[in-house]
Amino acid sequence: MRVLLSFVLVFAACSAADTTRVAGEASDNETVSVSMSLYILDDADGGTDSPLSSGREIAEIEAIAVLMNEIWAQAGIELDVKTVSRIDVPAEVLIDLGAGDTSSFLNAASAGTFMVPDPSIINGFYLGRIGTANGLTPLGTRIFFVADEPTVNDERVSSHEIGHIFGLHHVLDNSGQLMFSGTNGTELDAAEQSVARYSIEGILDGVR
Repeated sequence: MRVLLSFVLVFAACSAADTTRVAGEASDNETVSVSMSLYILDDADGGTDSPLSSGREIAEIEAIAVLMNEIWAQAGIELDVKTVSRIDVPAEVLIDLGAGDTSSFLNAASAGTFMVPDPSIINGFYLGRIGTANGLTPLGTRIFFVADEPTVNDERVSSHEIGHIFGLHHVLDNSGQLMFSGTNGTELDAAEQSVARYSIEGILDGVR
């Protein structure tokens, strides 16, 4: 647990250095900005040709990030992309992730088994599979994982997972909303927009 916690704190510590202090002074009509880094996970031993490696390309992730920003623009939130890059990860870590277990990834990253270059406040990882889920956000972290072939749009999965990081919960009664599971809905109601912006305030102030 101590190792996992230190990894989370490494990401959290990037807030002051990587993000312009916008949110704390922003009114409801102003855009708030939060830094984001995105990574493609590859098998360190087998390279990009390994069946354990993601089949995605850098340009594809960059395009997803543009569409994610279109979704979050309705809340006046900008995801400021700092880097999109590939990471070589041990095969056993990718196997665990494929089974839906993120603990070995978190522990290995914290131990320096592999490097996560230029982390931001929000950090997303794209991989072949993550159990049976389209995406996953480990509880208490600011990181998310997205599978190569989700059943809904890539930008929707990514934005949904970021919604959890921003303190949003699943919606059960409106399939058009972003936080409804398993659809391509992208709407955020006024309350969700306020919660997300408030959460960013807390992140930038160091209280979340």
